[in-house]
Amino acid sequence: MVEVSTFEQQVQLHLSPNRSATWQQTKYLIMAFALFIGLIAIAWSIVGAWVILPFAGLEVGLLALVMYLVSKATYRWETILVSADRIQISCSNGTSLCFHRPDTSLFYQKDVSLKRISRLILQTPLQQFELGAFLNSEDKKLVHDNLYKAGIMVCSNKWW
Repeated sequence: MVEVSTFEQQVQLHLSPNRSATWQQTKYLIMAFALFIGLIAIAWSIVGAWVILPFAGLEVGLLALVMYLVSKATYRWETILVSADRIQISCSNGTSLCFHRPDTSLFYQKDVSLKRISRLILQTPLQQFELGAFLNSEDKKLVHDNLYKAGIMVCSNKWW
């Protein structure tokens, strides 16, 4: 998701992944799966296949871990503030970068074989940073268009 704000000759873009469920909803889904798998495992253990119980527990545990990691990843964000002389990037992990605007360009790397999603790389001769690695193609195009409107020089690997 891309939120664009313009104020006092500055452009701010707030990037975050699209999230279809909150952590609370994810916990309810994990509990529903645990109940369903638990009932099946208990039924099999009653008929004598008690060996299934540890595997059912392992299955629920791994499912909960994967769902937690995916849900945690949807709470990442990046904020890009474009002003007259600099571009400042703040990330949810505490990283903060500052690029000198006249030396900075946006490299829009399109995949010519259409097997991978495009990449947006903000770069200077000394440093580079990939913007919105968690965004989908439409959102990356929106970031590209807004940074182009803000006056950032855009380069591409596909000139045609």
